[in-house]
Amino acid sequence: MAKKVTIICQAFVKITLAFAFIFAAAWLIFFDLLKERPSWSNWTSWPSFCLFVLFFSLIAFIFIIGQTRQKSRMMLLSESLKSKVTTKLQLDCPEKLHGSPEKQLDELFDFVIERYNHERLEQRQMAASKEEMMTNISHDLRTPLTAIIGYLGLVVTPTTVMREGDQQKYLETAYHKANQMKMLVEDLFEFAKLQSSQITLNVTDFSLGDLFEQVLANYAVEAEKRGIRLTTQLAPDFIVMAGDSEKLARVLINLVENALKYGQDASFIKITGQEKANNQVEIRVVNDGPAIPQEALTQLFNRFYRVESSRNTGTGGTGLGLSIVKGVIDKHHGSVRAESSEELTSFIITLPKKQEKEE
Repeated sequence: MAKKVTIICQAFVKITLAFAFIFAAAWLIFFDLLKERPSWSNWTSWPSFCLFVLFFSLIAFIFIIGQTRQKSRMMLLSESLKSKVTTKLQLDCPEKLHGSPEKQLDELFDFVIERYNHERLEQRQMAASKEEMMTNISHDLRTPLTAIIGYLGLVVTPTTVMREGDQQKYLETAYHKANQMKMLVEDLFEFAKLQSSQITLNVTDFSLGDLFEQVLANYAVEAEKRGIRLTTQLAPDFIVMAGDSEKLARVLINLVENALKYGQDASFIKITGQEKANNQVEIRVVNDGPAIPQEALTQLFNRFYRVESSRNTGTGGTGLGLSIVKGVIDKHHGSVRAESSEELTSFIITLPKKQEKEE
């Protein structure tokens, strides 16, 4: 509204100035320059003067009104495009536009084209990522499947001569490879649900300390065999928060398994919880194993990324565990990041203490 009033005021000023200029020019022509002529008279000059002023004032008025209407239409078009761009693309960049409506439209079109090119590049990268994901899935499924078929083929073939204990060894290996495939399929299923937004949260209130103890209880035997201490710490000693406890348990399980898998020579794995300002809770999964390379920290939560670059599932897993962690935390409106030094490696989760229940 303010811009429209400004345009109208500008038009009024232009009309006033144009009329004043035309009036002055007509006065100069008819009452100064023409009065030297023999045929000049006040009686004939006044009608001519009025017609001249009226004619050129009308032309100026039509021209200025046309310009004003054009500016007004350009302004409405600019505001409409701003609104549509903001609504459709959910951007606030158009608010930064300034200058005349024509300049705003130019800036807006440049902005939309830049945004289009950026999204097109993202789509290409996503397509390339999907192709890479399919390649990785094919590799990760084919490797254990080939081993399963090979070992079971030896067992079921009647002509195969096996030493004592070989059959049991082959069956155990096939069983182990089948579990690898099961783990990959489960991770893929969980990851696909998170990506498609089909997953919903079963939000309840739960004790964070009890969740920590339940998660670490799954790894007590393995940790004892490897000489790793499993500990928890809460500040304050009792924290109740809201969230999907099953999915958050899956997050902590993935992080603890990650610490066990990569934390060779680690002496402890510790899960801590601490209340923060703004009704937030910070959870840390900490170990003193080897440091994660700094260049890898920003890519850890990308799907199928492995710090160990080979596709050895014995050391690298499926490459989806940390992607699932990020997906679950994002669903809880939180954030997750990793920090690593020669002394400690920490995965840090920040979550709101309260969650809105989904319908």
